[in-house]
Amino acid sequence: MVRFKKPVFSMLTALMAVAMIAGCSNSGGNKDNGNAASNSSSTSSDNSASKEIVKLTAAFPGQESPGQKNALNAINEKLKADGLNIEVDIKYLDDYWQKLALNIAGGTVYDVAWAHSSTLSDLAAKKVYQPIDDALKEQGSDLVASTPDYVLKGGQIQGKQYALPRAIPMTGFNNVYNIRGDLREKYGVPKITTIEGLEAYFDAIAKNEPNMVPFGGYNFQELFPLYANYYFPIGDGGAYPVYIDPADSSYTVKSFLDSDAFAQVIAKKKEWKDKGWLNTDTKLDIEGGFDNGKVAALAANIFRASERIDTVTKNVPGGKVETVYLEPQKRYIFSAGDNMLAVPSTSKHANEAVALINWIKKDQANYDLWSYGAEGVNYKLVDGAVDVSGIADNDQYNMNVWMWNDLRLARFSTNYPKEDIEALKKWDDSSEVTPFVGFTLDQSKIKSQISNIQAIMGEYITNLGLSVTDYNKVKDEMMSKLQDAGLQDVIDETQKQINDYVAAQKK
Repeated sequence: MVRFKKPVFSMLTALMAVAMIAGCSNSGGNKDNGNAASNSSSTSSDNSASKEIVKLTAAFPGQESPGQKNALNAINEKLKADGLNIEVDIKYLDDYWQKLALNIAGGTVYDVAWAHSSTLSDLAAKKVYQPIDDALKEQGSDLVASTPDYVLKGGQIQGKQYALPRAIPMTGFNNVYNIRGDLREKYGVPKITTIEGLEAYFDAIAKNEPNMVPFGGYNFQELFPLYANYYFPIGDGGAYPVYIDPADSSYTVKSFLDSDAFAQVIAKKKEWKDKGWLNTDTKLDIEGGFDNGKVAALAANIFRASERIDTVTKNVPGGKVETVYLEPQKRYIFSAGDNMLAVPSTSKHANEAVALINWIKKDQANYDLWSYGAEGVNYKLVDGAVDVSGIADNDQYNMNVWMWNDLRLARFSTNYPKEDIEALKKWDDSSEVTPFVGFTLDQSKIKSQISNIQAIMGEYITNLGLSVTDYNKVKDEMMSKLQDAGLQDVIDETQKQINDYVAAQKK
């Protein structure tokens, strides 16, 4: 799940819009406590004073927070003090994916932008982003040295680095639920790791909280660990046309939407709907409902509980947020990237953009300033945790840390339990790293087929996830459309590239 959540059909619509305008397009964790950077961007302050300041613009989703201006002033002052001739400004875009691509196609200059693994290959092919290998060599020495190789691979396409992924736990990172831990405890449900435990929680909410929605949303990929513990090389948010079972040593690429696993997932959602646990109202604000005590469970990612805890604590006295992962028979790491930072193709300052990202991840002080603002102004540091209670409204600063989060540097709210933080740090310890990590499908030969397939999936996925469409009644029709759209071409090309990539990893 992308942290900046949009419905699947909105994502697909945006990608189709990107395709239409593509022809117009112009072509951390090194905690060294402030030691001098080893890259060429870190010149002395005396030298930097004589150089012209390079002004960078970052494009991010969301809205500007009241404390941003003052926080950016503090960031820019520290950049200057550290010898980087850089000033940063942030532009927030609504309808992010479509606006980003349209603006870049029209020549708007952005130097840093949020990227995501689900769209990276497609947007890189459409010249929305540019490769940054040379910039990394010149300005990213700290970043490269402190980032695991498999994480860097998450931002690569055909061996070229197009983006820098955040470094977070990767096992099932988009396949979890957020639930109300206080309600789980209240109704005597043990810590949840199984489908039986989750359903006991839903049942308790339905019986005891008549004004709450037990579970909301069309999402179903949180059930994948149980039924479809697979690697999906194409798509996002459950809209996956093909899959590879890591337990299959041949790594055969297969169709997903007509698989037994997909049928089981959809059947489980229908069962929840029939029992009154699943809300099917598409107008319901699921995220806001959970944060305000109206929804008891929703789809999430591994970091989402830590990000929303302050809001829930404020809105729901005594409220606790827990992460639920339905444990599979075996834990796998399929990829090393979801949210990332990239350099748009219109930027003439790739070196400086990479130098900025390198600076953010270079040490704790930089990361804290960029991510949380000025200590004592935008937040308080209490026993190593971020406390925003008592911060004046005009000093509230939200820089959407989820875009670049780094578990090695991340701070958490004082409201987030320390045992949950320790669990995050150990999350991947028992997981097997699959050979698919770092694989990015080159879609150039099957671009039109994928576009058509995504459009067809957009017709069905949301309604299937809400169980307002009977899977058995639409399966044949849906699969016929997908086959006509070129599904077999996609399977064949994906298989060829997977075979080549896996073979290369063994050399």
